[in-house]
Amino acid sequence: MFDFILSKFLSPAKIALFSLALFCAFLYLKNHSLVLENESLKLKALHLNSELSVFESKIKEQNKAIDKLRLELKPKEVLKEVLKVDKVFVKDKSCESELKAYKELFSILGAKK
Repeated sequence: MFDFILSKFLSPAKIALFSLALFCAFLYLKNHSLVLENESLKLKALHLNSELSVFESKIKEQNKAIDKLRLELKPKEVLKEVLKVDKVFVKDKSCESELKAYKELFSILGAKK
């Protein structure tokens, strides 16, 4: 009797057919979950692109505001004023190192054009 049940319900062809049906069901469910994930990622990308465009427009506005605040420096005029001080008379030795530091600073500022 037991052999009859095994031969009728558990034949190799039926086992293969049942496992193939289970595998197809698994692939269908996996495909469905991947489709849902893909749609979710597309919505997320769309949202991030819209945020990016907003941020880019804000950066452009900030750059325009920075350009309006930019100072027009005229270093040549400043250098003429600095170069007017050629000789400085020192009363004693205590101020000599300080004077040397100022001379170096002015020479550095004069070198940058």
